[in-house]
Amino acid sequence: MRSLILGDVSNAALIIHLKETDVLKTKRIISALRLIDRADFVPAKLRLQAYEDYPLPLLDGQTISQPYTVALMLELLRPSPGSKVLDVGSGSGWTTALLAQIVGHSGKVSGVEIVPGLVKFGQKNLAKGFVA
Repeated sequence: MRSLILGDVSNAALIIHLKETDVLKTKRIISALRLIDRADFVPAKLRLQAYEDYPLPLLDGQTISQPYTVALMLELLRPSPGSKVLDVGSGSGWTTALLAQIVGHSGKVSGVEIVPGLVKFGQKNLAKGFVA
C-alpha cells in the first residue's frame, strides 16, 4: 500500500502514481481511469480517500479494490473494443464501469454480485451513466 503525497489528492495524481509504479501502460485503460473516477464509487464519507492506493470498505465487510490491483488486472486482461467481459463480484461497479468504457458500445460487460446491498449500490453508481 502506498499513500499519495499529501496535498495531491486527485484522480489525476492517482493515475500518475499508477504510471510511476509501472503497472499502468495502455492508453485505453489510462483514458478509462481518467473518465471513471473511483471517488464516484465509494461511500461519500470516504471520497477523499478514494485516490489512495489501498482498498476501501464498502459494506457488509466488502471492499473496493486497491487501484494498483485494478490497473494490473486490466493490463493483464487486455480488454479491447468489442470484447465481452463478465465482472464477477462487481461490488460498487467501479471495475464494471472501467471495463464498459474500455470495450465501448460494440462490447458487452455483465457484472454479478451476491451481496444485496452492494447490488443496489453498484446499480445506483452505474445508473449515473459513465460510459461514453
